[in-house]
Amino acid sequence: MSLTLLFEGAFDAHAEAMRSDAGLWLFVHVPKTAGSSLGGELARIAPPYHNIHIDHTQRDRPGPARFDAAVDAFLETARTAARPFRSASGHILYRHMEAIRAALPGVRPVTMLRHPLARIVSDYRYQRSPIHPLHAEVISKAPDFRAFLDLPGPQNRMAKHLVPMPMIRRGQTAAAVAHVMDRFAFVGLQERYDLSFRLLTALIAGAPVAPTERRRVNEEGEAVEVTPELEALARERNAVDWAIYDAVATRFGAIAERAEAWLAAHPGALAATG
Repeated sequence: MSLTLLFEGAFDAHAEAMRSDAGLWLFVHVPKTAGSSLGGELARIAPPYHNIHIDHTQRDRPGPARFDAAVDAFLETARTAARPFRSASGHILYRHMEAIRAALPGVRPVTMLRHPLARIVSDYRYQRSPIHPLHAEVISKAPDFRAFLDLPGPQNRMAKHLVPMPMIRRGQTAAAVAHVMDRFAFVGLQERYDLSFRLLTALIAGAPVAPTERRRVNEEGEAVEVTPELEALARERNAVDWAIYDAVATRFGAIAERAEAWLAAHPGALAATG
């Protein structure tokens, strides 16, 4: 499982690698990265689909236990299902992705990234809005954006879903980038959502499909003024997120034109099994 071929522009070879490792398409949904929309699309394009739902309102158990219970329930369902799941998604952490890979053969993890500052601002607004079940608790802990940046939970939020925690604690940015490149079958960008979606669906469905859904968009609400000082602090607090995003964005930018041309020339050339 490697993104090297994709980011070298070897699209046919990358598609062939995906065909040879046919199994569950597992969307690792990083919060506030257009993931709700993509999850809905997967249910339509690659059924049977399963949403790995983590109920954060169950305050009688700690957060890690809630994550673990949701993944355990999914694996039990997957083992007993009459038909194997072709796709699944959820706000799972890296360790859950690895547990699913160990339990189910041929899992192909994919994810979507977003510029860290835009993602943090969106996450801040969402967590403080009434649509978030724990918004009152968040507001009490973080009365403003500066205080939100100091909370350990939201820091390096993307990386927590994509790489081992020791890499994050040690600030191993280069190792984190290499790990993402090695462990994921596909990584897209919200800023290039249309192209990312069409590339991914070409792998999954055999031909590129235009996105049709846009869910859980939270662009209303309180204004957030991000001063240069706050942006610098956000970058410092989220250095691993920034490194991963910058690495993927640079690589994606280098292949974007070739990818568009290839999709236009090979609309049905990527049929993946499973």
